[in-house]
Amino acid sequence: MRRAFAVVAPVMLVIGPGWHVAAQAPSRGNQQTAQDSAQVLRGALASSADAPAEPTLRVSPIDTLRKYEPALNEEYTLGAGDEISIQYPGRPELAAKSEVGPDGRITLPLAGPITVADLTREDAGKKIASALLVYYTDITATVEVLKYGSNHVTLLGNVKTPGPMAFDQTPTLLEVLSRGGIEARPDGSLPDECVIYRGDLVFWVDMQGLLETGSPLADLRLRRNDLVFVPGVAKTVTVLGQVQHPGPIALRRNSTLTTILGEAGGVSDAAGSNPEIQIVHRTKGGRIQYIRLNDLLKPTGGMEISLYPGDVLFVPKDRVAKMGFVLQQLAPFLSMGTVAAVAVH
Repeated sequence: MRRAFAVVAPVMLVIGPGWHVAAQAPSRGNQQTAQDSAQVLRGALASSADAPAEPTLRVSPIDTLRKYEPALNEEYTLGAGDEISIQYPGRPELAAKSEVGPDGRITLPLAGPITVADLTREDAGKKIASALLVYYTDITATVEVLKYGSNHVTLLGNVKTPGPMAFDQTPTLLEVLSRGGIEARPDGSLPDECVIYRGDLVFWVDMQGLLETGSPLADLRLRRNDLVFVPGVAKTVTVLGQVQHPGPIALRRNSTLTTILGEAGGVSDAAGSNPEIQIVHRTKGGRIQYIRLNDLLKPTGGMEISLYPGDVLFVPKDRVAKMGFVLQQLAPFLSMGTVAAVAVH
């Protein structure tokens, strides 16, 4: 028999790989039981090595991303792989075509190698004409791009056609994702985030919001040599103990403790009427938090609980004095780190 409970509508803020949901702290009743359980867990797992701390990556605000995008009317600069045509007004016999080499140079008769990478077409024309002034008087040059070979962005990850993409103009994030074709996960859901790598900068973008709610980041202009990565593995938490369907549950951007328990089939009768749910944070070295089910279901929350990929939610049997059962369920998930138990007041 499944236990029915109401889903709480929480306030959620995305500030990295964690998902924040509203929940009330447990009552002080049975606090001693929680402390005793924590003491047993600490003693049983004290010899385990500390799990390496995972880096915290924050989703960049829109204004931060906008700060690093090209200006709307930014003039194109030449780069390796661009094919250009050079015209000399009044001297058609000198017209030539060239390709910018990997070193950023072109090679012209008489003038030899000339570096044009990172120059606008106008500046490249002036530099070419200046190099020829020793051979010709009153000469000017104009440069036209025939093929934008250097204006490319690389798309990798969970997409249909990964690899470098060339554009004749400044591409937007949505254009890159659309051309690459985003692959849905096995459960039919879309990836939660994508990552933009630009040199030493890393930007996390909420892709669910970008694709479903018309986020202004869809028209974010990318720069040459940006790398966009779409993760393919769904983030999960594991639900164990007295639920109808224990196992991994996908951690989505709108997940809450109640929806996760709901996807696990709800709390079973063996947990009693008000079980004390234990949340084991693997990314926090095995830190444990406690919350009563009845407190979780209250219409008003009092404390914010952060869930992270790899966390474990454990619903114990009624009268959790049977610590052997608890250790049997949790030990495989805690073997990587020493458990630090925290009673939440």
